Order: sequence, then C-alpha cells, then structure tokens
Amino acid sequence: MDLPDGTVVGLYEYGDPSGAPVFAFHGTPSCGAGFNWTDEPAQARGQRVLAPDRPGIGQSGGPPLARVADYPGRVAALADALSVDRFAVLGYSGGGPFAVACAAALGDRVTATAVVAGMGQLGVWAETNDFAKTDRQFLDLSVHHPRLARFLLASSAFFAKRGPKAAMGSFLKELSESDREVVEAQDASPAETMRLFTRAFQHGAKGVVDDYRVIARPWGVEPGHTGPLTIFQGDADTMVPRRHSDALAERLPGATLVIWPGEGHLGAVTHIEEILDSLR
Repeated sequence: MDLPDGTVVGLYEYGDPSGAPVFAFHGTPSCGAGFNWTDEPAQARGQRVLAPDRPGIGQSGGPPLARVADYPGRVAALADALSVDRFAVLGYSGGGPFAVACAAALGDRVTATAVVAGMGQLGVWAETNDFAKTDRQFLDLSVHHPRLARFLLASSAFFAKRGPKAAMGSFLKELSESDREVVEAQDASPAETMRLFTRAFQHGAKGVVDDYRVIARPWGVEPGHTGPLTIFQGDADTMVPRRHSDALAERLPGATLVIWPGEGHLGAVTHIEEILDSLR
C-alpha cells in the first residue's frame, strides 16, 4: 500500500476479502506473512485479516517507531487508505503491545481486541530475563549494541535462507513440547516455515532491530480500551511467561483473561477459531 504521505506499507491479506476487518500485528522477528494460519478460519467467519509489516520490516518502509505509542497513528492512516472505518485488532507475541496501544489510543474505532501470548511492558511489569534465550539476547543488544544485533540477525536470516533444515532444528530446540507438536501438525517444509522469518529482512536487519528496540522500552501509552478486550495465554509458554498476561489483565479490569492449560507460545494456531470468535 502507498499511503498519502509517501510511506509504503507491506500488507498481507487473509480470509474473506469483503469481510469484517481485523488488523493482525506480527511478532518479533517476523512479518505479516506469519498469519497464513488465519486464512481458512477467517474466511469461514466472514472476517478479513489485514496483517501489515511494521516500519522497516518485510516490504514496509517509513521512519522507525520511537515508541509503541507511535504505532496507532500509522494503523489509522493505513485503515483510511483502505477505506476501513472501524476494525478489530489482534496482537500476537511481540505484536501484543501494539494491539494494546491501538485499543487505548483509537477509541471506538477499534471494535474488539485480542492479545495473544503478548509480551509485557518492559521496565514496568516485565523484564528482559523473562524471555527465552534468543529474544533475551536481542532485546538487550537492540538497545545497547544495535550494530552487533543487526549483524547477528542478518547472519541468522542468511543462514536460515541457505540452510532452512538446520535453522528449523535450532528453532525447534527453543520450543516447548506442545509447540513442537503444533509445528509438526502444520506439515510445512523447513523452507516454508523459515520464510516467515526471512521475509522480515527484505530491507535488511535494521527494521527488525528497531522493532526489538521499541518493545524493549516502556510503551508510552496507558493500557485501556473501549470495545471488548480478550487476553489469551498458554500456561506452558516458554517464550512469553503467563505472568505478563496476568499483569496486563490486572491493569485492564474490563478485559477477559483466557488461559489454555498445557499450551505453549503457538497455542494461537490451535485456538485461532476461538480468538477470531472473540473479535466478531
């Protein structure tokens, strides 16, 4: 999409092209291509899932975000360009903070919100040490050693593209048993799975590092919402701990907290129908 200010936004669409719009915000490091598993369930429910790449990621350009609080304005501009007045938002993992920010900043323009395995606000109720090894490393490097972070992430993307089978093996080692079962059930080749990661680097690694840097700092927005807001979390998540969702729910008394027993970080794939139903 070419926005009126000249910004280019990479956008993936899933589900029913004429359905009720849902903006889906990807995790880190990933891009809008990471929501292909929403396609059939969204189509069956008459929902149109719009998954934009954040600035500098995938096909998106534009200046980097300084804070999570800067993103709702970009989403509103994209919605205007698409002639979408009101919409639901879904934030997964590192996209969770951006969904919370949109719910707080865009008022009744946001019809409903789902935060799924959402990262907590670092420096407020979350800490870098809460995360799995890879995210912990890059959250720290993105703030204190961004050049090194760019080099390491660019190298990871290069090797994932050249050797997807080996990269897939490394990825699976960081997953819980339930998450490995979800990946295996998708029956996708290592190259297909790794593309959800490597596509984020179409403009290089800078945008991905900037994305890490933004979520490594306080969001700059007070959580709040007008429409319904549901927080979904697996209690066996080894990437984003349950206490992040518990702490967010405490700050949003009107929110609904749904815990999936035994589910890991990829519980969103297994429970996508339940998530989409909460946004109808």
